[in-house]
Amino acid sequence: MIALVTNTGALALATKALLAPALIVAVLSALSLTQRMAKRLTFALALAFLADIAPGFTPWAHGATSVLFLLALIVYAATLAPYWLRELDGLHLLLAIPYGGVVIGLFLACAGGAGSLLPLLVVYALVLAAVAFLSAGVNPLTWIGGTLLLLSSSVLGMSWFLPGAWIPESDLWVMGSYIAGNALLVLGLLRTVPARRWAPQPSSGASLVIIEG
Repeated sequence: MIALVTNTGALALATKALLAPALIVAVLSALSLTQRMAKRLTFALALAFLADIAPGFTPWAHGATSVLFLLALIVYAATLAPYWLRELDGLHLLLAIPYGGVVIGLFLACAGGAGSLLPLLVVYALVLAAVAFLSAGVNPLTWIGGTLLLLSSSVLGMSWFLPGAWIPESDLWVMGSYIAGNALLVLGLLRTVPARRWAPQPSSGASLVIIEG
C-alpha cells in the first residue's frame, strides 16, 4: 500500500507477491498438509500467487491474471460450498439478490469494453458472484472476505473495461480490498476446522469442588 502511495510500481508488484506465500505459511502453521482444507487453500493461494506475479512476466497480463485468479476463485468456491450448505437458511438465500444484482450490473457496464475477453468476463463474473454468495453463509470472516474480493474485482474490472470510468485512488481500493479479502476468507475457512494447531484449548486450570455431606 505504501508503494502504491509513493508510486513505486516495482516495489508494489514485489510486495503484492508476498501475500499468498504469507497466507500459505498461516495455513500450514494451523493445519497439516494432509488435511483437505490445507490442500485446497494451498492450491488456491498458489494460483493467486501466480496471478500476482503474471504482470511482471507476460505481455498479456490482463488475460493471464484473470484466468489464474479465476481458477483460484473456483477452488475457493468448492471449499466454501459444503459449509454454506451446512448453515443453509433463508437469509443466506436472500443474499443472492444483492450480490447477483451487483455482478449483473457490472457485467452489463463492462461488457462493451471487454472485446475478445468477453467470454472470460462472463465466467469470471459468475464465479466471483458464487464466491461472494457462498462466503456469506459460512461465518462473519468469510462473509467480509468474499465481499471485499467482490469489491476488489469490481473496481479493477471497471478500470480495465469501462471506458471513461474514474474512481479516485482506484489502485488503493483494489489492493486494500484484495489483501484484506484474501486474508479474511482464508482465516474464516481455517476457523471452520476444529483440529487446527492454534485453536483455543479448554482451560486446564484447577477447579473448586464443594461436597455437601
